[in-house]
Amino acid sequence: MNMWMGDGLSFICFPVSEGRLINVVAFVPSTRDMEETWFAPGDVKALASEYEGWDAPVRDLIAALDHTFRWGIYDRPPLPYWSKGCVTLLGDAAHPMVPHFGQGAGQAIEDGFALAVLLEHARRDEISARLQAYQNLRMGRTSGVQAASRLAGRFYRSAAGNPSEQAERMREWMSAAAWIFPYDVEEAAAALLEPDRPPRQLLA
Repeated sequence: MNMWMGDGLSFICFPVSEGRLINVVAFVPSTRDMEETWFAPGDVKALASEYEGWDAPVRDLIAALDHTFRWGIYDRPPLPYWSKGCVTLLGDAAHPMVPHFGQGAGQAIEDGFALAVLLEHARRDEISARLQAYQNLRMGRTSGVQAASRLAGRFYRSAAGNPSEQAERMREWMSAAAWIFPYDVEEAAAALLEPDRPPRQLLA
């Protein structure tokens, strides 16, 4: 991943599809209302004007674009609950996240694993309690990831300090968020059902 940061703006690019494509994400502050869609057409020339005078690779990448999309980023506070009776929520329906930490899909997958473990072999009369256990297991973690994503967005829009200071702040921030990645949701969910069972060993 390559990232450039400026006065309230940031520009990120990274390879996808096994290197066949490059994903470009440009964060530009705006007072305009944006429709909540991923497919609103953007204007390449307008994008280029926002990054006029930036580093040459940024300008070259924008110049190579045939089209772009624009989308607003809407933050949402954590919900007070997800589950009621035999109904629950997962993923963005339960804990929508700003995209700055790339955790939206990852947390939805974790939700799915937790539900799969907690609902396997559950009797009909156990489902409501299992869904409540799922909510209790996941709410604290996803709220923490939401907060980390929000903090990342503030960092991306920050231009304070020289590049070495910014790099050090990013290292500190990434280190503080390192708790997100080694988490084993399957083990955590299984421990709710069998609290006395020894934890499994994860492969390095």
